[in-house]
Amino acid sequence: MRWAVVRQLSVIAALALVAVILWIDIATGLWQDYVILSGLAAGVVTFILTALIVDRVISRSTHRRWAPVTRLALTDLLHTLADEEGSEIAHGKVVPRLIDPIAGDAPSRTLAELRESIVTERRTLTDAIALWSTFLASSADATELLDNAAEVAERLDLIRDAALGAESAGARTGATGIADLNREIGRYNAAVESLVSELRRQIAATERIEQIPLTTGR
Repeated sequence: MRWAVVRQLSVIAALALVAVILWIDIATGLWQDYVILSGLAAGVVTFILTALIVDRVISRSTHRRWAPVTRLALTDLLHTLADEEGSEIAHGKVVPRLIDPIAGDAPSRTLAELRESIVTERRTLTDAIALWSTFLASSADATELLDNAAEVAERLDLIRDAALGAESAGARTGATGIADLNREIGRYNAAVESLVSELRRQIAATERIEQIPLTTGR
């Protein structure tokens, strides 16, 4: 949200700068007297117009052209995070696959099983990210989404380390270790729910883009 506000303010400031340069050119003869400054001003105007108009037009055209594949990539990531038994993704029902908190008197076997499941979960997620990251980074505005997916994978490492610490602590400090583990699990679950919401929002936006006809034929 903060980044969106900053980006909008930057666009307004850039357009204001262009307006000032054009006004100086029309109302005064300043640029005729200072050739170097006039060249710099022309370069600034060209750069701003290219960044704000030309690049965005090309980017939107690319997004529309690759929208079906983008939707496939986002849906694949969503399947990676969803509980397949409780979800009906095609019908809009998505239940995130979360990790249940660990009981305070959990045996070492339970913690070992958790660590093994974490390794499998992380491998599944990182494989999906590796499969689609290059495409999404080049053809869709998904940089923030990929960053969030990477954060979820990193939080799995934190859970694994916390489980290993709780298992190694034994009975003496086991309660503290389990509390730290459950804290990491809670943070991971919150990150997963946030990422699932972002994926659903991006998929809905991509579906709207697909409905916009291309201006150039294929």
